[in-house]
Amino acid sequence: MKLFVALLALVACANAAAVGDSIDTRSISSTVVDVIEGMKEQMPCGFPGLGIPPIAPLRIDHQNIDIDTDALKMKGSVEHFRLNGLNDFDIEEMKVNAIASKVNFKFNFRDVNVDTIYDIDMQLKKYGFTIKMIGAGHAKFAIKDMSIWGSLKYSLGVLNGKLKLKTLDVRTHLGSVESEIEGMLGDGTVNEKMNDYLAEAVEMVINENEDLIAETIESVALPAVNSVLDDVSITDIINSDGEGGEKEVCIPPELD
Repeated sequence: MKLFVALLALVACANAAAVGDSIDTRSISSTVVDVIEGMKEQMPCGFPGLGIPPIAPLRIDHQNIDIDTDALKMKGSVEHFRLNGLNDFDIEEMKVNAIASKVNFKFNFRDVNVDTIYDIDMQLKKYGFTIKMIGAGHAKFAIKDMSIWGSLKYSLGVLNGKLKLKTLDVRTHLGSVESEIEGMLGDGTVNEKMNDYLAEAVEMVINENEDLIAETIESVALPAVNSVLDDVSITDIINSDGEGGEKEVCIPPELD
């Protein structure tokens, strides 16, 4: 969330700097792309100034899980969680319209995958019936060729200098899903079939509920982002990583 706020602040600052001058949309868009590419390189080291730990990979030693939605219910815990691939993406589109204060974007993540030890009760609720799965063991789960695209609109107050996110429309599509989770209803053929079903169900839920996912993201992200923006100045966000001078090259920590 903090990373998203920082990027939004950069776009708004570029927009504000262009006021009164000849607005070069291509230049602003290129600047944003350069910053995102810099963020990608920094992700293995995290962003200390923003309080963000290394996120490529993102590692969590222990996490309790408690999710209950219309389509899915999960409860349990994961150990030695590792999320890989957050920095393995291409920027396919980034257009900043400084006049309309609007950004169109599209990213493609090649391989986002999870490796963990789990102990979870899960229920898939779809089409009026419920499938319950109970499992524990080693788990690998991968999403291939995930596209995320959409647009956002923002405003920058002339008098108070406050930045605000006005709209956010995010669309997603998964190319394919791979599931290698041990311990789902036993082993062998039954477990393989359950992995096939789970991969198919996740792909179907994501790809066939585009509007619902977009509405959910907007309803959650808009108030969360604007709440952060109410308490933080744009200057503080942009300068949060340092004290000036040349930026240090990210040297990723050794992984055990």
